[in-house]
Amino acid sequence: MDNVTHTMIGFIAGEAVFEHSKRTPRKDGAPAGLPVRARQTALVAVGIAGSNLPDLDLLWSLGGGSGNHLDYMLRHRGYTHTIIGCAALALLLYACAEMWLLARRFTPSALDRALLFGTATLTTALHLAMDYLNSYGIHPFWPADNRWFYGDSVFIVEPLFWMAAAPLVWRLKSRLTRGAYVLAMVAVLATGAVSRLLTPVSFALLALGTAALWLAGGRMSAAAAARLSVGLALTVTVAFVAAGQLAARGAESLAATFLGHEPDALALDHVLTATPANPFCWDVWILGAERNRYTARRAVLSIAPSMETAQDCPVSLGPHTATLATIRERDSAGVRWLGEYSIAVPEFLGYATATCDADAFMQFSRAPFARAGIEPLLGDLRFDHGRERGSFEIGLGAAPPIVRGKPPAPTSRQCPRAAPWMAPRADLLDFGSH
Repeated sequence: MDNVTHTMIGFIAGEAVFEHSKRTPRKDGAPAGLPVRARQTALVAVGIAGSNLPDLDLLWSLGGGSGNHLDYMLRHRGYTHTIIGCAALALLLYACAEMWLLARRFTPSALDRALLFGTATLTTALHLAMDYLNSYGIHPFWPADNRWFYGDSVFIVEPLFWMAAAPLVWRLKSRLTRGAYVLAMVAVLATGAVSRLLTPVSFALLALGTAALWLAGGRMSAAAAARLSVGLALTVTVAFVAAGQLAARGAESLAATFLGHEPDALALDHVLTATPANPFCWDVWILGAERNRYTARRAVLSIAPSMETAQDCPVSLGPHTATLATIRERDSAGVRWLGEYSIAVPEFLGYATATCDADAFMQFSRAPFARAGIEPLLGDLRFDHGRERGSFEIGLGAAPPIVRGKPPAPTSRQCPRAAPWMAPRADLLDFGSH
């Protein structure tokens, strides 16, 4: 998720823990602990910091000098986006909170310490869980399991989570922070309207819903506002996860229709991305291999065509680096076909095994494509927005050999392993060897 969303989730978690702590009776004889205002500040600060802390790996990933963005692809959502990494970060954050309290000459009680440690652990774990929900992927069980895991349920910027924080905005101390929240909501509404990724219904839901929740939050108790925000955030999550399951079934059905009954036909994967603030509409890539060809088809899928057809669903139709052919399939109320990428498997493997950078790229790419030309490249269809040498593309230098018969011998044994992660499309690489 984007860091604004992570911040909103951390803010909600910190406020909810603080409001719950006020209901915990103090044992007779126990030290008084932190003043109420200091406890709230500490818990909210730890919640927001913990909800963003795993993204520290950006400092590492952006510091590489490969020029091919491989450091970002392989290091971001790397070691700090694992259960072990989040546990270590939670301990570090708790230690920083203790040092801050010591510098301010506060004496926390055992309950304060438990709340701070629990909030640090909860919010770093929430970061991992929220990142799992989209199609980028995480590998939480490293080093025991180095596979990528994908939730395919929530767009990377989901403004409904921002709306969920609206009842708590009155608890922000300064007009500046409250103003920052308003500006963030205005910016996401304007961006959604200009990009047309927000339908009129979604736009109205966000604008009017945020305003109503803001006003309601000012009239209810702090505890009630915290419960409402937590409930809304959970409801948004459950709604998108449930809708994602329905979309996944639809994608599997579509895969079955375009993959024939050849003995070597293989459904590789489907990549799902929800439309912002709209769990009914999904952008889907369906990946398959058959007759020694690798094919990826893009479509818009509506899980409730009686309410909103696929033709009415918003979609980004900008330029692509990958060459997409027209799909000769009839659209329906539930499906709108957008294009198809196809390449012979031996030809694709000529690119995927051309260089050590290509070998490393395949440790990240879930929906890879290759483009020929004077400067051939590999890219990922999930993030193909037509920008030359975009963040999810790597150049291959001189054109690699194109093998029309059997696939080239893999070069990975000659290359140092760039990261411990398993190649998401190992199935495609293995398909070419049979």
